[in-house]
Amino acid sequence: MEVSERFLQTVLDGIQDCINIVDKDFKIIFMNETASQRAGKKRQLLLGNKCYAELWKESSPCKNCVTGKVFETGKSQQTITWEMGLDGKKFYLERFAFPVVDKDGKVEYAIEIFRDITERKLLEEDREQQRLELGKRVRELRHAYEELKSMQNQLLQAEKMASIGLLASSLAHELDTPLATISGYCELLAEDIHDERLLGRIKIISEQIIKCQKTIRNLLDFSRKSTCEKKLCNIHHLINNTLLLVEHRLKIHKINLRKTFDDNVPPLLVDGNQIQQVILNLVNNAVDALPQGGDMFIETRLNKEAKSVEVAFEDNGVGISSEDQKRVFAPFFTTKEPGKGTGLGLSICNNIISAHNGKITIESRVGNGTKFIISLPI
Repeated sequence: MEVSERFLQTVLDGIQDCINIVDKDFKIIFMNETASQRAGKKRQLLLGNKCYAELWKESSPCKNCVTGKVFETGKSQQTITWEMGLDGKKFYLERFAFPVVDKDGKVEYAIEIFRDITERKLLEEDREQQRLELGKRVRELRHAYEELKSMQNQLLQAEKMASIGLLASSLAHELDTPLATISGYCELLAEDIHDERLLGRIKIISEQIIKCQKTIRNLLDFSRKSTCEKKLCNIHHLINNTLLLVEHRLKIHKINLRKTFDDNVPPLLVDGNQIQQVILNLVNNAVDALPQGGDMFIETRLNKEAKSVEVAFEDNGVGISSEDQKRVFAPFFTTKEPGKGTGLGLSICNNIISAHNGKITIESRVGNGTKFIISLPI
């Protein structure tokens, strides 16, 4: 019997885990060398003492004790918890407890095994972190690929729009000549005809021709390549001339336009063509934000403190989310459906206003409309 105990002790002393056997009163009746080293005492001085007092320096059974549950349930128990060592350092501890039953099947002793798995847990956490980081990188790459694909489509759309612009410019030139001819013949007819009824009809034709010529010339002025020459311009004239280009679009989309101009606004030193491009882009954006019709407001005001003129473009349309507002001025970013926007309009507006030492800001809430405010120095 003594040989068997010595053999068992030798075998268990070779195991690096803490192993001890306790009774129902948590008294230690056996422990290996690793457990005694943890307690900091010789084995003979520990036997018969409470395990929670000697191993964990507690005055009562430990909060995460699995041994007590073994005696209660008669089943093996296991937990993994953060523990505080005697040196003040935290570590992961894995606890096992197994029942030892008597001939009647009642739990007489419990075998406790404690294992420090800090290194393993930290390695698992590191691997999990690496897995999450890899997943994040994969998502970023997928997002970057989608953005690149979208950018290619937008570049193609931008080329199409540029071609349409050239075509529109050429078409305007071609239409201007026959309209001038028709206008001339109307004047000749007006001189030869004395019937008031016919003269009234000729007058209507002449007025419509003048209106067409004005629209075409505004389109030509707008499409003409800017030389970036700044001169004093009346901002109200620039707004009104630009609105002539989209007057029909506002009617088709059932949009009510309301203008509030400040008469105290002075002329501004700007490139008229570029500012008209900004105005046109912002008006078109407002139209797109009102698919079911609605109201658009254009207001000018003099900011004496900032020594600037502010032009506000506001609609009561669908609005823009706070997340998208951070990117609206980025090149090729658009909230419109594919094929309905290049994502360049607001970026160009921002560049033009910046080149005029001004700034453009946005105020919007989803479902409550959008307001763009342009500020240009006096």
